[in-house]
Amino acid sequence: MKRSVSRLNQTTWLPWIVCWGLTICSLQLGAKEVEGNGKTAKQQEQKNAVQGHDDVLAKMQDGQVVTVADILSEANKMQLSMRPEFFKRPESIQQVVNNLMVRRALALQAQNEKLDEDQVVKAALKVAKDRVMSDARLNKMDQENEPSEEAIQAYALSFYKANLEKYETPSQTRASHILIEGKDESARKQAEELIAKIKAGAKFEDLAKEYSKDPGSASKGGDLGFFAAGRMVKPFEEALNQLTQPGNISPPVESQFGLHIIRLDERKAKSIQSYEEIKNKLLSEARGGILSEKRMLMVQKINSQIQFDRDAISKLSKEATEKITAN
Repeated sequence: MKRSVSRLNQTTWLPWIVCWGLTICSLQLGAKEVEGNGKTAKQQEQKNAVQGHDDVLAKMQDGQVVTVADILSEANKMQLSMRPEFFKRPESIQQVVNNLMVRRALALQAQNEKLDEDQVVKAALKVAKDRVMSDARLNKMDQENEPSEEAIQAYALSFYKANLEKYETPSQTRASHILIEGKDESARKQAEELIAKIKAGAKFEDLAKEYSKDPGSASKGGDLGFFAAGRMVKPFEEALNQLTQPGNISPPVESQFGLHIIRLDERKAKSIQSYEEIKNKLLSEARGGILSEKRMLMVQKINSQIQFDRDAISKLSKEATEKITAN
């Protein structure tokens, strides 16, 4: 252990740990890639494989090549929604081919220099293989667990009923106001005069357009639209809550912005979106949810069989921390 740790540095072991963490995340969350898509991974691969997998897309003088299979492998790492756009653009494909060829050339140089005999590199190669093989196993498991339409429908409805709070729309209020600049006696006198005009029959909207100093709402007749509780400053909200009927007008309300004349326009009670309103969205997510649950069961089964050597982990933590601090 001491020999291995002494060779570690930030450029070798930190990315290794990050990549391993991402692999574990893919075991738990990877099924989300297939949300909203009714095709199995196998069907998607067949659709993408428009050429023979061994067809050469680029080569070098030393005989190294990049094939269709290499590109399909890279495409499988993308979200399903991104793949069609990727394959539509030959320049995007060529860029990936170029990247693969550069990596392949560098890898050959590393092999010629026997860098693959380094213990840390050997471990990284094994982890990379584990990642590829584990992803292949998960894809195969998704195909084996492909849910029926009936199962998707049942899952979507069950998820909706168990998570009603997610589809809740809070109560909202619509109001209008006229903002008077200042808080002195002159401002209060103007506010009282405007209230008197409104009570005498003047249109609130016309007065707001003429007198309100709120640049965001004056041109709209003072209309603030709908908003939830807590969106307005406290004095404004408290005064608005005292108005019970649409059309009610408040007395002048003082805030840090000046004096407000507030009119209640409408209140909407709290509501919950119906299942039918969001059915399509729920169905599009249900398949991924089912497959994700199957994956999690597999992960939990594997986790139950892991035995940690906490002394060895603590030793690694201490020695690696000392090494990083020293650098």
